[in-house]
Amino acid sequence: MRFPVRALALGVACAAVIVSCSVPTDKSSEIQVLVETSHTFLLRGEEMSVHARAFRVAGSGDTVDVPNVDFTWISGSTTTASVVEECCGYATVTGVNRGMVDIIAQATGFEKAADGILSIRVTNPLEIDSVRRDSIHFGDVVTVYGIWTDTIFSTSLGGVQLIPYPFSAGRDPVTGISQISYWVPPPASTDNLFYLGAGVFGFADFVTTIIDSADVFEPNDTNPSIVNLDAGVPIPQIPFLLFINPALVFEPVERGFESDDWFKFLRSDTTRATTLFITYPSFGDTTTRTFLLDSLGWDGFTYTFRDSVELLGSKWDYCKGSRFEPLRLARESTIVALKELPSQSLSIITFFQRAQRYGLRVVDGYVTSDNRIGPDKYEENDFCRFADQGARRIDLTTPFSDTLTIDNPFDTDWLRIDVAGVGPQNVRFQLQGRPFPGDADFSDVDVYVMTVPGSSGIDVGEVGSSLFAGSVEDVTVVLNGGESYYVAIVDYAGVPTRYSLCMAQGLAVCTLIPGPPPRSVTPPSARTKQALVRLRKPPTASSPAARSSPLLRP
Repeated sequence: MRFPVRALALGVACAAVIVSCSVPTDKSSEIQVLVETSHTFLLRGEEMSVHARAFRVAGSGDTVDVPNVDFTWISGSTTTASVVEECCGYATVTGVNRGMVDIIAQATGFEKAADGILSIRVTNPLEIDSVRRDSIHFGDVVTVYGIWTDTIFSTSLGGVQLIPYPFSAGRDPVTGISQISYWVPPPASTDNLFYLGAGVFGFADFVTTIIDSADVFEPNDTNPSIVNLDAGVPIPQIPFLLFINPALVFEPVERGFESDDWFKFLRSDTTRATTLFITYPSFGDTTTRTFLLDSLGWDGFTYTFRDSVELLGSKWDYCKGSRFEPLRLARESTIVALKELPSQSLSIITFFQRAQRYGLRVVDGYVTSDNRIGPDKYEENDFCRFADQGARRIDLTTPFSDTLTIDNPFDTDWLRIDVAGVGPQNVRFQLQGRPFPGDADFSDVDVYVMTVPGSSGIDVGEVGSSLFAGSVEDVTVVLNGGESYYVAIVDYAGVPTRYSLCMAQGLAVCTLIPGPPPRSVTPPSARTKQALVRLRKPPTASSPAARSSPLLRP
């Protein structure tokens, strides 16, 4: 096997040339030997071929090969590697035991020629040289360096699996030095890193990784962690991923108290679609609640908001100063896809009493949990104020009939209707799920009708609803002609679906757009739900001191 003769010019640190400093007494002193190879590491028990060539430097500075030179090969440590001479300037090196060794080539018959020296590392199939950093928080990233560490497929600290950082693995093909990075999630603990590769496992017993019990963004309860989404992406190979950390932690809280984690995301272009994910296990947890707000501050005593704060929450929403608390099942994640942002600053705040791990990421674009179900033409209408604009405001002079989507679990679609005429008017609301052909229908979508401040009421209050089990709803509500009302379509079950919605006034006939028959439907008589709607005013900057303002407090 031959190797490129210009290995050094290509940046391969694979040979050393020793030049005599004595005054030459014959032409042999002008000759130098270069040992060439494709890489400078060798696994124990494996062989590699090396090649030597002799040359001299001409007056112009160019090198001129010296032909017909035989070489004597020597191993600097035969217990580390052996070397056997082959034909035509080649030799075979065999790894014996791990360590560094010099392989030396001497030009036979040229006593004053400089020897060629190649330093080789003999290694095990996977060797860890270092783990950086050695003192970290949850959510921090550690990087493992060594020989072929990019082949590691499992690592842990204190028995807790670490999370691979995408596209972090890399290897120098010449030296074999490689690296791979991991997020450190709770409840990992201070320990030596354990690794598992192809038939290789062990501990990095030369370094202990010390873990702080807080995460990398602490403290961020009354002072938010600011994340500028315009500042560049964390993983260049995934350009649509604006922010990610799957290894954060809600820290332990003293019994009877709660704490919070607060992030404020900044994005200058509010017209770009943005999707936010926060994920944590919530089964049996009635205290943890997450809110997405378009304004949030802290005045030193309590949280503050603008008067008409817009809020989406895992427990309740807020619309124009009033709390809207529809029935919804507990969730293990909050996914909010926004076709446009309500402001250039968007806060996510989670209140908790139980220590647990969670993840947070932000994506550029509109992401849905079922790629067959995209946003409908009325998005963006997750926040109620968007219902005041454009096609989301519907004149019931003529019946309304269209297909909309619950595009992510626990989505709420807000619409606004203008009731025609004068005096009491009967308005009928019909809803029917539209599962895809052959799909079982596990969706459960409800209809709420509410007043609009300044039109049909002083705040946002429920005037009617249809809350049967399953996604078949039919209710007639008496509304006042000449006034506006909000219609909120709420996903109770956390199951994305298409649905047909019909709204008609008086004796007008409204026809639901039909969908294919589902494979299985939960009968409406199987369960009856009751609305739980409470209305509270948001605090002002002069509110009395409180750890959590009434807006966000249970």
